[in-house]
Amino acid sequence: MTCYHAKYMLPSVRFTQMPMALEVDMFQGFLFDNEWGWGTYILKRHPELKSVLHLKTKKEQRSAITAYVAQYRKRHHLRIQKRLEQYRESWKRRERPMLLELSRIIETDWPKQRKTITAHLSINPICPRFLDSWSFSLSIFPKKISQAMTIMAHEICHFLYFKKWLEVFPKSNPRTFESPHIVWHLSELIAPIIINDPGIERILKRRENAYAGFYNEHLAIRIGKVSAPAYFTRLYRRRISFESFLREALGEMEVYRKKFELTNHER
Repeated sequence: MTCYHAKYMLPSVRFTQMPMALEVDMFQGFLFDNEWGWGTYILKRHPELKSVLHLKTKKEQRSAITAYVAQYRKRHHLRIQKRLEQYRESWKRRERPMLLELSRIIETDWPKQRKTITAHLSINPICPRFLDSWSFSLSIFPKKISQAMTIMAHEICHFLYFKKWLEVFPKSNPRTFESPHIVWHLSELIAPIIINDPGIERILKRRENAYAGFYNEHLAIRIGKVSAPAYFTRLYRRRISFESFLREALGEMEVYRKKFELTNHER
């Protein structure tokens, strides 16, 4: 295998508080427009927001969410800042070996033009990634710093993964990289498979449950006698190269497409 390790190709992670407008967008989207019902995770962490569910217009919803987020941030300012510093310090020790190991596994270099990956510290318990800006949401709520480092590794993995994807499938439409497309489903299966790779686990210094990081919806899908994560983990472990794995995995996703389409509409 080619050794991917050129120092100048490695980006660095910049930690910052999520912009207010984006924070509100995320809250409103997950509470009102998410067909998987992930708004329940927000309401569990922020039960005060249940009152906004009865508001009829998006303008009213946004106004109420904005007021809540501003108040929460002000009240918990010191906690948020402390978390930011803790995450930055913990990641600093892991950044270079993590990026090199992801490059080795995915078999592609980090792009020269991407010098920064942005981690937006958020009061949202859900951590989406944004491929266009190479940024992601990082919640302040994990009980352990090690859990946050695992989340970071997962989200950062997506950026290099989709770079590789376009090298293998250059005609792909970037819109298929988002829900509800099967390419998105596959990426959310493969990211935790990569993070459970022994090389990544050594860097994180954390042994997780074999299926930690997978969506419950994916764990519920059965392919033959095993779950979807177990099925694709088997493909990964017997891979000849990462490219061959992607091609085989996509082929299998096409075969079992209907199982994954069901998860998009059953809620």
